[in-house]
Amino acid sequence: MELGGVDDVRSVAKLMKTLEPVLEKIAHFQSLPPEKQTTFVGSIEDNPEYHLLTQSNTLSTSIDTEIMIVHKYIRDHYSIRFPELETLVTNPLDYAKVVTIIGNGPMDGESIKALQTSRDNRLGATLRSVLDGPSVMIVTVEATTTKGREMSHVELERVMRACDMTLALDRAKKTLTDYVQSRMNLFAPNLTALIGSLTAAQLLNFAGGLTGLAKTPACNLPPLGSKKQSGTGFATNVGVRQQGFLYHSPIIRGIPNDLKRQAMRIVSAKVVLAARVDRVHNSPDGSTGEELKASCLERLEKLTEPPPNKGQRALPAPDDKPARKRGGRRARKAKEATAMTDLRKAQNRMAFGKEEKEVGYGTGDGTKGLGMIGQANDGRIRNLQVDQRTKAKLSAKNKGWGGATPVGGSASSLRGFGQGAGSGIDLRGKGLRASGVGSTVGAGAGTASSLAFTPVQGLELVDPKVQAEMSRKRKADEDRWFKGGTFTQVGGGSSSNGSMGPPPKRVDTGAGKMAPPPLPKK
Repeated sequence: MELGGVDDVRSVAKLMKTLEPVLEKIAHFQSLPPEKQTTFVGSIEDNPEYHLLTQSNTLSTSIDTEIMIVHKYIRDHYSIRFPELETLVTNPLDYAKVVTIIGNGPMDGESIKALQTSRDNRLGATLRSVLDGPSVMIVTVEATTTKGREMSHVELERVMRACDMTLALDRAKKTLTDYVQSRMNLFAPNLTALIGSLTAAQLLNFAGGLTGLAKTPACNLPPLGSKKQSGTGFATNVGVRQQGFLYHSPIIRGIPNDLKRQAMRIVSAKVVLAARVDRVHNSPDGSTGEELKASCLERLEKLTEPPPNKGQRALPAPDDKPARKRGGRRARKAKEATAMTDLRKAQNRMAFGKEEKEVGYGTGDGTKGLGMIGQANDGRIRNLQVDQRTKAKLSAKNKGWGGATPVGGSASSLRGFGQGAGSGIDLRGKGLRASGVGSTVGAGAGTASSLAFTPVQGLELVDPKVQAEMSRKRKADEDRWFKGGTFTQVGGGSSSNGSMGPPPKRVDTGAGKMAPPPLPKK
């Protein structure tokens, strides 16, 4: 709602016209001497002061809304002079008081500091009496750098009139509240002692007096005064749906949220009893209400107390029976797979009197100790410690990588890398083969050495001296054993011309075939 274009604040705030006659009646009843004050004869609803009491209670709840409207009017009009003030002072009453003190005066640092201790203003109070120390300092700093302009006399009068109305509404609310609290002790002393004067006045006004409240069932009291917000944007899954006058009473306010529903049931039953006692004018000193309140507090204290401590429970009796542990080869293998390795055991040990080696960077958590790993200090490179439990294992069909090539080294001095490899090469491996240098095992005579890179790729290095020596020995053996020998043909007949010809054709006589035995001769 934009109120910057409204000239008179009384055109938007009209509650003050209704409050003026009510305040006059309150002043009249308060000025009566004690012998002429209200006496209880017959029904309490017929008393004129009781109607004034309910009307005052209704108006006191509407004053807060009226103050917010007037506060919006002051902010929209005073933003011309000091626009930053509405973010520095958020309380409507404090904002109106600060505007009344500062007014249209100069905004330099010296003037603002003078207002902190000066009472020469429309309110008659100092700035330090309205704001605390940090707020005064912030307002002083922002006032020296404000972007506002000086207001005219007409604009200033509009703002001051609205500030006066805000302060008047605050005083009227205080007057109504004090009157309701003072008179509730006379009209409903037991109900006031139980739930407080404000909540008692709200329930009486909503239920239509003591008679209506005394006839109301206890289960219907919690919903009285609840404002159900069913519009768009409001949550419907709240913890307690019935948040009425009783929900906001002092006796329920301090109860945990999960117990407020049960607490309202307890208090509602006592509220109806207190209203019936006040309806028949019994216990005018409020003693019955005090007893009912003590009973409620006792039950609420029992409701909210923590559960009793059961003490320390005894441990179960020890069972000396041997534990059932799974055994077998599979269980042992599973335990070995998760057991601590020898390298980790060595790291966890420390030699007595020797400094532990560390790896990593920096100090503290940036390094790790090696324990007894490498404590020999012999200068040798530590071999890779292969864990037999976790190393890769080959199946029975795949025996290993590669193998010895049966092709002799004398066959060729250079073999192609993966091209044209002899059929005699053993290709049992399917992957990387351990490399090394050694004599070729097989039909060779030891004249070549091989460097194997993969099962089908390698390089043979031939030693010419060894090859020449082996050739010399072979020739010497041939001269010794085969120099004077002749070839002899075994099992073959010579032809007529003495030359070797094709072998004779075989004639099928049937001698080698299986046949039935011959018939016996007669």
